[in-house]
Amino acid sequence: MFMSQIFNKSGGYRRLHSFNLATIVHLGTMSFCKRFIDWKDDPLGKTLGQMIGASRSGKQNIIEGSERAKTSAETEIKLTDVAKASLAELLGDLEDYLAGRGEIPWSIRAEAHQAISAIKLEPFVYTEDVLHDYWVYLHREKRKFDP
Repeated sequence: MFMSQIFNKSGGYRRLHSFNLATIVHLGTMSFCKRFIDWKDDPLGKTLGQMIGASRSGKQNIIEGSERAKTSAETEIKLTDVAKASLAELLGDLEDYLAGRGEIPWSIRAEAHQAISAIKLEPFVYTEDVLHDYWVYLHREKRKFDP
């Protein structure tokens, strides 16, 4: 029996909308933190480090879970759950950021919320130059969030 018949396929995470969105969230979080969180107001780096770490963890755990799918569906599920929890942690930090400035999150009926919620990512198609083509694709998809 060939290995491919014993194990499930793994990898392919670049096809997952969750991974692509998590990558866009991570890039956006780094930009947000550089722009809005002054290191003088965060001398221990806790908020900055936690936010960037949570966004990175969301992205990286999707990669690891996808790669481990070949040998353990249970591990894949656990790592996907860790990714989800990390992104929820980031959401909590963003809510705290708003609350600390006397702001509140948008209503789900707000035009800006609806515009962001309506953004759809195109699927990534694997090519022979996957690394280069993926980042061309991702930067194109990320621009949808610029407005």
